[in-house]
Amino acid sequence: MFARVTTYELEEGRASESIAAFAPAIEGIRSLDGLVDAYFLVERDGSRAVSLTVWDSVDAMERGRMAATRARTEAAQAAGAEVMSTYEYEVGVHTAVAAPERAVS
Repeated sequence: MFARVTTYELEEGRASESIAAFAPAIEGIRSLDGLVDAYFLVERDGSRAVSLTVWDSVDAMERGRMAATRARTEAAQAAGAEVMSTYEYEVGVHTAVAAPERAVS
């Protein structure tokens, strides 16, 4: 798996706005081939944010680069956020925690 991580500087008081702007951006890339998962994280004080997309292969990540860049840029502009950095990584370690089974009544 591979991941793209982008950091943002948010304008003061616009954390909620940034979440509202990035929700459709993430929804817009949802159908891209090879996308495994996507997150938008906002720092508790609301001054920084991170987007994280996880891809099943480096080829998928590269194929989705243009669409992801467009979605990221448009969302950042709508939220008044500044893109600080974007990096691509190979996922070195991954674990998924299974949801606990629920008793059937």
